[in-house]
Amino acid sequence: MGAITPTIVSQTPLAAKRILILTATIASASDQITLSLATHGVRTIYGVWPVIEAGMDEDFQTIQASFSDLVITLTSKEGDGTAADEFTGTTVRLLCIVD
Repeated sequence: MGAITPTIVSQTPLAAKRILILTATIASASDQITLSLATHGVRTIYGVWPVIEAGMDEDFQTIQASFSDLVITLTSKEGDGTAADEFTGTTVRLLCIVD
């Protein structure tokens, strides 16, 4: 797994939930971000939506996010659907619904 450092960009109240926006640098075809109550104030993740901010090219064309408990897994692919293998300047923004 490549190293991903989440950065809290903003937090917005939404009823009892919050919108948490993270920016992360991708370093491998399958990366993980682990949120925590102590560091991020997160107890539960309800949804994650990734958007590529920089570095999109033929070798890094799509990003998918899944989550389990407080762990977000990001999977990136090349244009032909195979695992991405080049990550120069690749960053993604994640919109997360959390509480």
